[in-house]
Amino acid sequence: MNRLRLIHRLLAVGIAVAVPAAAFVASGIIGIELFVLGAALGFAYWYWGPTGTLL
Repeated sequence: MNRLRLIHRLLAVGIAVAVPAAAFVASGIIGIELFVLGAALGFAYWYWGPTGTLL
């Protein structure tokens, strides 16, 4: 069970980092709103992800 929690949290952080990185690669510019969007998506996945809210 502990291993699944770790994987789930790493995926959430990966999503939070991937959103601004993908936007930077696509457009060549980076803005604070992309970091906020990435953090919001990463935290949403962490909270409502496949393992539920019982983390």
